[in-house]
Amino acid sequence: MYDEIYCNRSANKENWCIFMEWGDNPYLDKSEVQLMTSTLSADELESRRYGRFRSSSGLVYGEFDDNVHVIDPFEVPQEWSHVLSIDPGLNNPLSCHWYAIDPDGIVYVVAEHYVAGKDVDWHADKIWQISTKLGWPTDKFGNLQALMDSAGNQKTLSGTKSVAELFRQRGINVNTQVNKDMSYGINVVKGYLKTADGKARLYVFRNCSQLIQEIKGYFWGDNDRPVKRNDHAMDELRYLLCSLDKPAKAEASKSIIQKDKERLYRKLQRSMYK
Repeated sequence: MYDEIYCNRSANKENWCIFMEWGDNPYLDKSEVQLMTSTLSADELESRRYGRFRSSSGLVYGEFDDNVHVIDPFEVPQEWSHVLSIDPGLNNPLSCHWYAIDPDGIVYVVAEHYVAGKDVDWHADKIWQISTKLGWPTDKFGNLQALMDSAGNQKTLSGTKSVAELFRQRGINVNTQVNKDMSYGINVVKGYLKTADGKARLYVFRNCSQLIQEIKGYFWGDNDRPVKRNDHAMDELRYLLCSLDKPAKAEASKSIIQKDKERLYRKLQRSMYK
């Protein structure tokens, strides 16, 4: 149910969800609802009151809410900041998303390209096609600006040039100096999904179905790290938000004690689940 309906792995347009909560039932006594709510933890409330999927092994981004973070597409103003983020792959999927940042630092994921089994020429051509359709701005030399995983510096099978160099030759100026600290990056993303005052600073256009699927299916695994599966969009999302990391910095910083408590909590939850 979670994978096929909620995450909609098959991208079936006839799949849809409606979430209800206790407050939607007019026949429940309000004082009883309040009493029951006061006895449950925040995690338990998510599933028992609000009917949202939870896992004993733990969603990495439990802050993500379809009703808040997924929005209908709109025309992005040219004066906003524009950048692409790419997680390179040839046999594995290449994940590329188009990010727009408004003057208040709020980030919008406006388009995606997610395909496996193609070469750099094919991917670069598709990225240019989408960018042209969006009216995506270029620098003074006519190049697109993008971030890329530092793995893009590795040489291709031909052994002459790296993936990053090949993209640059095709007018996509990639910067491979990205922050790959996973623990830090995950906290940065969490800070954008929900700030200390409960507000969202990250929104995803509804047409970015692969990123939405990944973020809803991104679970903690062993050794305090997420399960390494279907995570290409999650990687380049982290790279992008870490490159901004001004509004989220306060949220991202946690003490050693806080991190250790979270690690022990996830370990306990996993053992209970098993």
